[in-house]
Amino acid sequence: MAFKKEIGPISAAFLALGGILGSAVPFLPAIVFAYGGPMGILSWLIGFVIMSLLGLVFAELGSTYPETGGVVRYLHFSHGAFASFFNAWGTFIGYFMAVISETVAVVEYLAFFYPSLFHNGSLTPLGEIVTILIILILFLVQYYGVKLVSMTNDIMTWIKVIGLVAFIIITPLLVFHSSNFTPPSGIAPYGLSGVLTATSITVYAYAGFRQPIDYGEEMKNPSKDIPRAVIYSILISLGIYFLLSVVFLGALNWSAIGTKPYNWSYISSLSAPIPQEFTSNILILGIYFFIIAIIATISSTLVYFGSAARVLYANAKNGYMPKVFLRLNRSGVPYVALIVSLLIGIFYLFAFPQFLSEASIFSVASVISYAPASVSLLVLRELDNRKRVFKLKYAKIIAPIAFSLGGLLIYWATYPTTLYTISSTLVGIPIYIYYEIRNKSKFRNIILTELKRGWWYVAWLISILLVSYLGSFGGINLIPSPYDMITVFLISLLFFYLGYVYGKYGFVKE
Repeated sequence: MAFKKEIGPISAAFLALGGILGSAVPFLPAIVFAYGGPMGILSWLIGFVIMSLLGLVFAELGSTYPETGGVVRYLHFSHGAFASFFNAWGTFIGYFMAVISETVAVVEYLAFFYPSLFHNGSLTPLGEIVTILIILILFLVQYYGVKLVSMTNDIMTWIKVIGLVAFIIITPLLVFHSSNFTPPSGIAPYGLSGVLTATSITVYAYAGFRQPIDYGEEMKNPSKDIPRAVIYSILISLGIYFLLSVVFLGALNWSAIGTKPYNWSYISSLSAPIPQEFTSNILILGIYFFIIAIIATISSTLVYFGSAARVLYANAKNGYMPKVFLRLNRSGVPYVALIVSLLIGIFYLFAFPQFLSEASIFSVASVISYAPASVSLLVLRELDNRKRVFKLKYAKIIAPIAFSLGGLLIYWATYPTTLYTISSTLVGIPIYIYYEIRNKSKFRNIILTELKRGWWYVAWLISILLVSYLGSFGGINLIPSPYDMITVFLISLLFFYLGYVYGKYGFVKE
């Protein structure tokens, strides 16, 4: 049974917006100030530049190779099985963390009215039960087909985009404290490092641009719709998130959230930061935003849930997951992969019952899986001359810069977040070797061929982890700023070109 091509241009764009305008909406416009103070608002602009470069890379790859779960297929084409599996493993971690973090965000916001769901920074047992019920409902929507998913997501995306624009326009007319932008303690209380750490968390918002790519085989005209969806969604999201942060800071009432003025770090402890800043006669604004935030988060969860299943499908197609993941139901949905995604999502719920920790791990895992596409882009241009409807200009300059800036995004997430995420990604290596031995019984082929093609990817991450431990972003500060960041950028450039060279020998033509 084949996938059904039922996604048109608007639905393609809304898949991206559905992923981007999710649980980041109720949290990140406030969290950037917890990390960076008033200057934290610049994190949206820095994150936009970096994620736009990566987005342009994916716009070409996604339109040229419209594959279900395409993100794990590009490295398979350019660098062979090991690099592809290692990339897929990082994607698994990111998508599964996204599914559970989005659902946990819904319940944390519900705790605004039902405090028994959330206590001392984590979900209560009742909160975990409610989270599981929400996941089960979204599972059923996904199970009955991509048409139902796209229709549901279209409706919710229209509501949240219109609702957020209205909120951004109305709120400053009713309340705006300009003093929050120029506090006595200065606009950058945590310095440049605080702004850059805030930038790393904005990945959680922008990362959803890749969702249309994972549904590539289900689109009516992917060669045109994927680039448009990626580019437009990132631009729209910059505008919405930047303005939401301005609105949040302008409306921030320190006494309403229960702390002294300019206690920036306290913001990250709030379960519903934006609704909690509204009191008395403007409480209705908080309730209005609460409704929009719930719709935005559920919509995003729905999109990520389907993407997680399609990544499992794609890796089974590559030959490095059980073939049972290739089974489709009557609606053309990879239902076995969807069921496994459900079970893994529930497991992550019990392991990480708090939104912010989940969001940080998701952000790092996303960049780990996104950045290597820049290497694939140049390799596949050289080795595959198929027609490219969308072709990125100046790719030989943009691709290495995008990859190296991706390395900085990982580094800025701070140690030990880098340790947790990169270590989890490295766990995929023995799993890959097991599948190679089981499927081919050619261990020599693994050592001399596949690992040779992909070793640069692993070495790049281990190098960043080492600098993260030695550097100034949560590390022991043996390599002080800015030398630590310069080191990460130069190391990333080196591994980009090593990946490019080894990619010439890893091309798999299908």
